[in-house]
Amino acid sequence: MVSIRKRPKKENTKTYKKNMGTSIENQPDVANNRTEFRHWEIDLVLFKKTKNETLLLTLVERQTRYTIIRKMNGKTAQCVLRTLKNIFKQYVKLIFKSITSDNGSEFASLSELESTYLSIYYAHPYSSYERGTNENHNGQIREFLPKGKSINTVKKSTIRKIESCLNHKIRRKLGYRAPAELFLLRVDRLIKTGFPSRHTLFFDLTRKPWFLLFGY
Repeated sequence: MVSIRKRPKKENTKTYKKNMGTSIENQPDVANNRTEFRHWEIDLVLFKKTKNETLLLTLVERQTRYTIIRKMNGKTAQCVLRTLKNIFKQYVKLIFKSITSDNGSEFASLSELESTYLSIYYAHPYSSYERGTNENHNGQIREFLPKGKSINTVKKSTIRKIESCLNHKIRRKLGYRAPAELFLLRVDRLIKTGFPSRHTLFFDLTRKPWFLLFGY
């Protein structure tokens, strides 16, 4: 039985919202307890509520706290799907074993990505604390890009620098290591244990050094 992440003392009294897919209650213990690599949380970060405003899609790997940030023009389910597919092309989708999102309509199409190798889970409605890692990292992003600031003109290179800064920040919870360091160690371990030989879709080592794919 999965141990669901604890609810804060303050209760949320908003109207009930139906779960769109497989509940976080079915998430395996190894993901919930951070004992296995490749389990991610996803969210969108909106900075300014104006028409045609660009927003950020963020992904955080639960065990290593490695963060991926991408600019996204639009908040539709198809925009999310297209952005994720582009991320999969860079990182290769088999590095993602599960993705957990909230119940926003923008994540309604995530189930289209489900396969033998990828599971999609939805947190309980109005329960952002169940994706606390992602929420925490979104707060750190706002230290660079405060709420109310338009990011339409923020360059992708700036977003990459913010991503790199978060991934190279030494963290006490990680034993005073950086997320990028742990992420690379986990990927290296997968390669050494024969991960590529069992799955044809992984890093193309002949095209580019695999560590460069992670912004190192």
